[in-house]
Amino acid sequence: MGGRLMRDNRQTQTIMLIVFAVVGLALPLVARARFAQHILIMIALYAVLGEAWNIMAGYAGMVSIGQAAFFGLGAYVSSFLFVEYSVNPWIGFIASGLVTAAFGTLVGLPFSRLRGRYFAIGTIALGQMIKVVFENWQRVGAATGLMLPLVGEGVANFQFHTTKLPYYYIAFAMLLAVIAFMRAMERSRMGYYFKAIRENEDVASGLGVNKTAYKLVAIAVSAGITGMCGTFLAQYSLYVEPEYMFNHTISVTIALIPVFGGAGSIAGPILGSAILIPISELTRAWLGSGGTGIDLMLYGAFIVLMCVYEPEGLMGMVRRAREKAIARRERRGSTQCPNL
Repeated sequence: MGGRLMRDNRQTQTIMLIVFAVVGLALPLVARARFAQHILIMIALYAVLGEAWNIMAGYAGMVSIGQAAFFGLGAYVSSFLFVEYSVNPWIGFIASGLVTAAFGTLVGLPFSRLRGRYFAIGTIALGQMIKVVFENWQRVGAATGLMLPLVGEGVANFQFHTTKLPYYYIAFAMLLAVIAFMRAMERSRMGYYFKAIRENEDVASGLGVNKTAYKLVAIAVSAGITGMCGTFLAQYSLYVEPEYMFNHTISVTIALIPVFGGAGSIAGPILGSAILIPISELTRAWLGSGGTGIDLMLYGAFIVLMCVYEPEGLMGMVRRAREKAIARRERRGSTQCPNL
């Protein structure tokens, strides 16, 4: 049954990815309203952010509640290069990934020695410290932030003034690239080592896994992807400020999305983003400033219910339903051929 289940899982994942790609490409052509397209952009963006968190926490077992530090840093790297030196945003996009990956490796050296709740608390402190630094750093606009200049519309300049569709397709392309990377990672030595560290890092170390090195790799990859997402949002909004880019709410949202959908799986952050982000955006649209924080209250309610009734998230429910269906097929087959 185990081999049959693995084959069915691979086939199911392949079919789901194909359907997901087709639906993702066609969806914004159906949802033509600008606000609907904005929600789709945020879903794709936070799905990428959730996958980045998933690499560090879902696979390597390092729960971070301070991803806004990498997100805001990436936004500022590309924005500063663009405003001060007229560096093309696409070059800034790559630079933000490299800088945040390097920064993640640097802070990961001491942080990798922390475990469990202590690692999570350390990441919270990191996010708040970085926010304070940028709020008082005059070279990058301090608390006022940076306003990105308007340039000609087009892919080359990463700015689109008359339509939101290109932003969506760029975010969706980022998501597909991250999914491809994670599928390859799951089948690689790195993916197996991440899971070994997550389950029991002492045992993994005893079996020859360099836990410090692989923890740093997980942090660097997660930070790099998160930083590039920061650049995307900076180009989308054309404005960066510490209060928003380093806001702790971003860190909490990034963590809640894969937890709700199912950490440790590729589909989990996508499902979580597709459900939680529309709730957040629609709540803000309907209630305005009076609804501040209600989306997080709803998130909290969902997470509490999920922790009580389904600790593995939505993907845990899907996985169990699939296993039951396969078991029923196996039982029917054995009943029909009792002599085999």
